[in-house]
Amino acid sequence: MTTLLVMTTGQSDVQLVIDGVRHELDPKMCGVLHDEIERRGYRLVDVPARKDRERKEVLPEGELTLCTPKLDAALRYFDGNSPPAAALIFDTRRKLPSDPRFAGAVLERRLNEHGVPVARRHALLTGEELLEDPNDPQDAVVRRAVAEGVAQVLGREFVAVKPDNVVAATTGGLAAANAVIEELVRLHAVGTASVQVVEVPDGAFSAQHDRAVPEKFHPAASFRARWQALSLIEGGSLLGAWGAVSHLAGEPGQEWTKIIDWLRCFASSLPMPDDCDISVLRHPRMAGRAALRVELALRAGDIPRAVHGTVAFFEAALWDHLWPRLTRHDAPGKHRLYKLDPAPDDDLVRRGDGRSDDRGRPFEVAEEIDGVRWYKVFDDDVCGIRLAKHYLRQECLQKLGRAVSAVRELRNDVAHTEPTPGLMDDARHRMEDALLWSTSGAFLVQPLVNDVLRDLGYEGAGSICTDLLKSVSSRLQCPNGYGDTMQR
Repeated sequence: MTTLLVMTTGQSDVQLVIDGVRHELDPKMCGVLHDEIERRGYRLVDVPARKDRERKEVLPEGELTLCTPKLDAALRYFDGNSPPAAALIFDTRRKLPSDPRFAGAVLERRLNEHGVPVARRHALLTGEELLEDPNDPQDAVVRRAVAEGVAQVLGREFVAVKPDNVVAATTGGLAAANAVIEELVRLHAVGTASVQVVEVPDGAFSAQHDRAVPEKFHPAASFRARWQALSLIEGGSLLGAWGAVSHLAGEPGQEWTKIIDWLRCFASSLPMPDDCDISVLRHPRMAGRAALRVELALRAGDIPRAVHGTVAFFEAALWDHLWPRLTRHDAPGKHRLYKLDPAPDDDLVRRGDGRSDDRGRPFEVAEEIDGVRWYKVFDDDVCGIRLAKHYLRQECLQKLGRAVSAVRELRNDVAHTEPTPGLMDDARHRMEDALLWSTSGAFLVQPLVNDVLRDLGYEGAGSICTDLLKSVSSRLQCPNGYGDTMQR
């Protein structure tokens, strides 16, 4: 494993050792004392367990002895594993009396003593620079130039070192800058490296060495992921919502992520987990799920998926009505043969002579076993409408079938050609003219759709999507993610 260690520096990263006791430097004079350390020279020792609360404003006479508690703790984090292949240090080198401007050089020397090469030492701020610019809203927390500099350095070092693991010990320095560094590390590591962020609590006052430990989970991370997921779900992007929360899945206390995982399984047509309690996703009828997919595709502006889904909705509703009348043949190789109850009228059965007027008949006798006829069922364009009209006698389904028939070729257009803005705009207008989509980009509220769902037993069919979103939102707004029971 090739590990890159990313360190930041602050006023407590370099400490003075006097008679086996370590002392922090006075924060107001840190930069001045660092200048003196650079001028006089120093030696580095292992970190003493004892620490005095007194912060030194003046350096002692004679040889200076220093230690690097946070860096040493970060290096101990690798005990038993391969040491870092390289280190990247972010420091500051400003003229301010308080700036720990020599800390990066001390850490680099300590790393070299431990056999860890420093790939680069990058100054976040120099001269009299400030981290923020309150006069510019975009720079009010961290100036863009600072963030861009970090991004460029990380980009170069990821290419040079090629790490498959990154440990970020952003324990010192400027908190706002450290947050940017951590997120940029994660950004550059996507698809190439794992990332561990560690912190170093001060253990000296309990007679223990400082120890690097994985960063503690902050509850805000959970709630941030929740609102990001909900915003994506509202926009129809269920897979995007899972992407926003998947890093929390399996973590203690984050069981709420299961709800987003259920939606991911639905969007990906994967088997639904047994513990899913979203009833519309487990409904025995297919049409509700098919309609929900169209509604979400329209919210996402995904016209090709909405076109496919609209035709699929008719087919799902057709088969929802057919299944109670069919018995599937269970013999191997005959799974597409069905016994029908009631049997179809003769004028719905193909004669098998290939005549053109025969192709619109939805049934064909495949074979007869023990006096029982087994049929093939055809549900394509004309056959589907005839099934709805003459066999199922479902007027609402018949109307929907005629509307879908008028736009069915659009499915082939988007399946077999590259969708263009012009083609998609034409598809949207044609769907609206057929009264399958509303001009505001909705599906479930259309009477052609609503009536079919109502015939299949969906109460409040027009609000399937909004009810789902309200219930998901209600549950995710509760701290434990299980606020109320899903109603749909």
